[in-house]
Amino acid sequence: MKKTKGSSSLGTKGSSSRRLSSSAVVVSKESGGSAESAESAALQQDGKEQLPERKDSLAAKESAAMKIEPSRNQPLKVEPLKDELNQAECTAISSIPAIEKLRRFCFIGSTDEPVYATPALDLAVENNFASLKELCAQVSEAEMAECLASVLGSGPNAEHLPRPDEPLLILAVFLTTCGDEKERKLVRNRFADLITSDLDLLLFVQLVKRVQKVLERKTPLNRTVRKAVLEWYGKQSLDRLLHMWSVGDGNRWPSHRDLLHRCHYRDANFRPEIIAALRLLSSSPKELSQWPDFLTPLNSFRDIIEGVVKLRLLTDPGLALPIVKKLSLSWEHVPLQLLHDPGLAKFLIPSMSYEQLLQSWPRLSRLHHQVRPVAEQLLDEKKLKAGNVPPVRLLLEDMRLRKPKKVYPTLVQKASFLHSVYEISFGQNKALGRRLHITLNLEKTYLGKYLSGRCRSLKYLDALVALAFGYFRSDSKVTVEFWHDRSGELKTLPWTKEMTVSEAAACCENQKVGKVRQSLNRILARALLDEQNTFDVFLVLVPGAARGNPENNSKSLAALMDKYREKRSSNAKFIVVSLRQHQRSMMYSGGRNENLLELCSLDKHTTRLINAFVRRKFY
Repeated sequence: MKKTKGSSSLGTKGSSSRRLSSSAVVVSKESGGSAESAESAALQQDGKEQLPERKDSLAAKESAAMKIEPSRNQPLKVEPLKDELNQAECTAISSIPAIEKLRRFCFIGSTDEPVYATPALDLAVENNFASLKELCAQVSEAEMAECLASVLGSGPNAEHLPRPDEPLLILAVFLTTCGDEKERKLVRNRFADLITSDLDLLLFVQLVKRVQKVLERKTPLNRTVRKAVLEWYGKQSLDRLLHMWSVGDGNRWPSHRDLLHRCHYRDANFRPEIIAALRLLSSSPKELSQWPDFLTPLNSFRDIIEGVVKLRLLTDPGLALPIVKKLSLSWEHVPLQLLHDPGLAKFLIPSMSYEQLLQSWPRLSRLHHQVRPVAEQLLDEKKLKAGNVPPVRLLLEDMRLRKPKKVYPTLVQKASFLHSVYEISFGQNKALGRRLHITLNLEKTYLGKYLSGRCRSLKYLDALVALAFGYFRSDSKVTVEFWHDRSGELKTLPWTKEMTVSEAAACCENQKVGKVRQSLNRILARALLDEQNTFDVFLVLVPGAARGNPENNSKSLAALMDKYREKRSSNAKFIVVSLRQHQRSMMYSGGRNENLLELCSLDKHTTRLINAFVRRKFY
């Protein structure tokens, strides 16, 4: 095990609680409103007249696609997702293969519709098992392995993945329901490449147990999973196993002990030092403090093992710094509760990444009134830029720390430290690198209202500005418009790059917008007539997307989107964020790619999902 100071060979991932379910509730559409302009009405009428012809054409193409669909034993020839595709590939209306539905599930937790709804409960295996089982039966083992390898581990799309829970659930369903032993074995052989940390391993096992329960099987783990787990432990090097133990928080040992016991690891043909490392991984700190006999094969690592155990059992944080310096340990090896010691924090915190600082801040801020080393690192603009943290993420972290149990109309919240970090974060994250058209609903009746659910202490205006102004400051080619009256016409919002976030919010309030006609179709209708500007991304931020949407259906919007992709930008995408609702606003096509995405409410994954969708990581 390396003793290099500041080493961080194993990154840890936290899994946020989220239920993976797709809502079947249709929000009723809003009626009323004045007519749109003549040219827009003519264009939309043209779109409606063309729609039946498009449907016939689509049906013919999908029918042809179904006839040539390869068998389950022959891998589908899915083209790799690239940022730039040629005109013919992008404008073609195509049906969605089963493997692409699984890939979509990896990102947004939905297989049949392009809707990401932030659930209020934990991941629900029961709500997704049937659809995932059906899709897994339609793909080959080669497709499955390629799909999961692209998002898990060090795959090319791993940095765009919101979290590993969804692909791990797909892996759990495949390994527990696939009836072909040869196919199960081929995917199992890739298991060690897909699972890169013990946290992911333990999460995968929990998902398997829930799948087994749905299948009403008596054993919590089936034989294929037990073999995969044992092979995973066996393929880890001794140094890797020791490092995995040393950077853990010392509280996961019961989970490892139970898992290894259920997999009968002592019957496996492991080397003595690997067996010793596995027993080390599954033993409590108190048990290890006496240096039990089973650790004899690890005598060459005794000093550092005893040092880490001593750190985990310390009650006086002031005694930790000499141990850390002597053994050249990094912050990963030190229990978080010890970092509120000023000397230890000043020594270790500079080596932490910005993401690790954000994860540690809530706990450290409670342990110590002012943790100056952490505050200095969070305010460091160079580190903020390197961390590529979007302003929305910082706003949500600030909201989470200050969230009251109840929100009162007269409640005045004091500015927190994280809010000052949020204010300087605009323009510090990486640009999306696309031509953006952002449309906002600035009705004054909504600006002062709060969101609902987990974001109930966050105002609609603050959420809107954090997301829209964040893209405006980071990207060079951005047009921001808003509906300004009942005509449904759009007007340019006078934001400038030099504005602060408070000035941008004041600019929105100063427009004094009353009741508007919120028409999603109008955005694309005007864009088709605009010969001066071409856009790659249409981002729409509204309280709810059901308003101004004919029949609460995506058909007319998708028809206009097809026309825009054919005539203006072959890579164009349309994304709507319904900030004050938690369910889909319209019915979407389950059989074709409409290049539409709806995000309900707001969470820390919102910007990552927008960026991934724009870069064609899923559809």
